Amino acid sequence: MSEKNDSPPSARLVVGIVLFTLGGVLLATNLGARLPWHLWEYFPLLLIALGVWGLVRPSRSFDRSGGLWMLAAGVYALISVFNVYGLSWTTAWPIFVIAAGISVIFDLDRRCAGRHPGHCGRRSSNHEGSA
Repeated sequence: MSEKNDSPPSARLVVGIVLFTLGGVLLATNLGARLPWHLWEYFPLLLIALGVWGLVRPSRSFDRSGGLWMLAAGVYALISVFNVYGLSWTTAWPIFVIAAGISVIFDLDRRCAGRHPGHCGRRSSNHEGSA
């Protein structure tokens, strides 16, 4: 018997490459390699780019909700690394509360998809016959 894997091959490939690269960097560091750590400050840009990609081009394996959370993590990290407006790792956490609110709004939109705009959020009782 073979196990059923719901991840598309391209998503598995990306995750595999990221893990392989991360492991290689960590191993090189442990072996004494000097890496340009000043470039590490810009890792949030990768998270932001992936988040935007998930919002603009959602797929079965990376939907808009995942893109939103990836974007929120990237913005949080970017703000924290560069101390934007004096915020740091311990004070920028409300970004995740904001992302949760946006996520709830997106879920409401998804639930209302295909309905008449005036009927979104109403109970599905038979009120159409009464005027």
